[in-house]
Amino acid sequence: MSCTRCQGLMLEEHMIDMEAGYGEMWSMSTRCVNCGHRDDAVIKQHHQVFSKPIVEMMPVHETFNLDRESEEVESLAA
Repeated sequence: MSCTRCQGLMLEEHMIDMEAGYGEMWSMSTRCVNCGHRDDAVIKQHHQVFSKPIVEMMPVHETFNLDRESEEVESLAA
């Protein structure tokens, strides 16, 4: 398995949640040996819940014909 950040080696780890409200809880996660990136079920769930959809912006193709002798251009520049 390779890391999604740096393509390094991911190893499985057993983790324990000492602050769980219902006692100790063991879980399984993976950790990258290069960058330390962790990948587990809680992180995946948070990414799904809190990720916002990417809105694709359409480029605006408006052209403006500005005449350098125009009064509007001079008043904006001053």
